[in-house]
Amino acid sequence: MRVSDSEARDGTTTVALVADRDPDLRSRLAALIRTHDPALKVVQAATCRETYEACLAHRPALAFVGLQFEDATGAEAMARAKARGVGVPCLVLIAAQVFQRWTEVSQHLDAFEFLRTPLDEEHIAGLLHADARRRQPTRLLLVDGAEQSRAVVRRILARSGFRLLVEETDSAPHALKLIRLAACDLAVIDLGLRGGGGLELACQIREIAPETPLVLMTGGDAATMAQASRHFGIDYVLRKPFFARDVDRVLYHVLGLRRPYLLNAITDAPPAQAGPRAAHA
Repeated sequence: MRVSDSEARDGTTTVALVADRDPDLRSRLAALIRTHDPALKVVQAATCRETYEACLAHRPALAFVGLQFEDATGAEAMARAKARGVGVPCLVLIAAQVFQRWTEVSQHLDAFEFLRTPLDEEHIAGLLHADARRRQPTRLLLVDGAEQSRAVVRRILARSGFRLLVEETDSAPHALKLIRLAACDLAVIDLGLRGGGGLELACQIREIAPETPLVLMTGGDAATMAQASRHFGIDYVLRKPFFARDVDRVLYHVLGLRRPYLLNAITDAPPAQAGPRAAHA
């Protein structure tokens, strides 16, 4: 199925690329993608060269790319496209076996997931659902009394794989006002917030917006704090400094999404879990 360059670039069409030397695998993946989201336009490629050219022509938002072609590797095609400024927001690498340095290669290509064949269709469905949710707006309330600290957290959030709409404040009263005015998908609160502290604010938010997931940031022992806060309905505790991948782990959990295996592999340890509200991949 061919999609014009103008369609792919002006936002009127979202393109999914399926690139692999196995035509049966390509057909299966294309069918799964269309079943999950009929609005996605599927483009197929059977060689490394076709994969590279499809990336430049269609700028796919989603791509399943096999690593072995007759002419070169899928990793080479994606690296060349990336060098031309074409990145794929959701890149899934496919291989018959896990090879040495697979996490390094995946990170270099900004991959979303790395999967072995034969593929599990249920897993693919969960992956597609997670990617669709990542592309939807996620409203996040950031509460931290220090401007410098908020600036650091904003930069981290900007590197998240989720489309985050961040609203921020430096005070508990203003945070409560914002929560009452409009629901948010997640509240991230600094434990050391002045005027009563982050834990008290979290408890107040839990009372007025019981479905809002709550995350506390702390420079102390996150595991200990998680144990202490589980009775207050806190979903997660993040220890500073943290990274975008740690934020993504939290989001996959609180939104009930299948977490990528790749994210597990490149993260040394999960954020401390504070209570039974956390979902598991």
